[in-house]
Amino acid sequence: MFFFLKKNFYIYLYIFFLFLTFNFIQFSTNKTLAKNFVVSKIEVEERYNLNFNKSNILDRGFRMAFNDLSRMILKRNDYKKIKDTSIEDIKKLIENFSILDEKFINKNYKNIMEVQFNKKKIIKFFNSRNIIPSLPKNIDVFFLPILIDLKSNTLNYLSGNIFAENWSNYKENYFQINYILPNEDVEDYSNLKKNLKNIENYNFNEILKKYNSENYIVMIIFKNNEKLKMFSKVKFDDKFFLINENYKEIKNQNDSNLSKLILKIKNKYEDNWKSVNKMSPSASVTFRLSLKSKKIEKSLYVENVLSNLDFVNDFTIERFNNLETIYKINYGSNPKRFLKDMLSFGIAIDTSSTNWKIK
Repeated sequence: MFFFLKKNFYIYLYIFFLFLTFNFIQFSTNKTLAKNFVVSKIEVEERYNLNFNKSNILDRGFRMAFNDLSRMILKRNDYKKIKDTSIEDIKKLIENFSILDEKFINKNYKNIMEVQFNKKKIIKFFNSRNIIPSLPKNIDVFFLPILIDLKSNTLNYLSGNIFAENWSNYKENYFQINYILPNEDVEDYSNLKKNLKNIENYNFNEILKKYNSENYIVMIIFKNNEKLKMFSKVKFDDKFFLINENYKEIKNQNDSNLSKLILKIKNKYEDNWKSVNKMSPSASVTFRLSLKSKKIEKSLYVENVLSNLDFVNDFTIERFNNLETIYKINYGSNPKRFLKDMLSFGIAIDTSSTNWKIK
């Protein structure tokens, strides 16, 4: 009799705490949309004189941060639509800000700011202007730059390739792609040389395998008379892109247009990466996850991960009992990305049944 009562006591106690957890989750699961977009390393400098006004300095910093964030999550064509946004509208989108450092040097004032924008307000602001933003996400990409002179039928891989030699010199605060360049390799050069006449159809697998990179950009630039033709093979996550562009020839390292062209090409790649991370309402899917209810510690860990995944719009506990807890998740991208993101946090999921099960 005592054993029976004790057993029931623990069952009721378990259900009570589970009920509290359920109510806590219902209250807190929308916090994902309340997360902020953070823009760091905003540097503002101004002459310190009688007309010095710190509030004007802050306004300049806010605008710079807004422009950086907009360039980060919007394609270039969409950015043009909002670049003249008033400072009053920008301030309404700011959740918080901090001055990380400030100095007065030689009658100059300089500060470094960090600005936090309310994610939900930012998305709503852009949607009101018929703009679909992307989620900012940094990515490491293997970058293979090839320069071919069609006139002399010569190939420059790394050395002698002005794009490879200067690629890392030009970057912007809003860039999300981190380029990993290869090492100079005689074997790689030999393989490229052998396939020079059919380089656009070459698969580059022998080189790509060496660097074991999930994401890559192969950029081939053909030089002919006074024109440059760029052909790129791009893989971001599971998306593939082919890019063809024509530009004016760059004469040498000192050509003032070299930096403009490299930034232009980098912006093109950034736009492709943004298209992978676009927060399109039409891409939103709903699915359910099952977890054994007795795994309370793991349940809390799963909920914490769900609360911090970028594309999780919201989640709730749809059903629970002493055997299992069913989570209903509204996700703003494809299920394959969700499974991959969850696995990166050590959460493996069995998708063989209607309700996916957390292992």
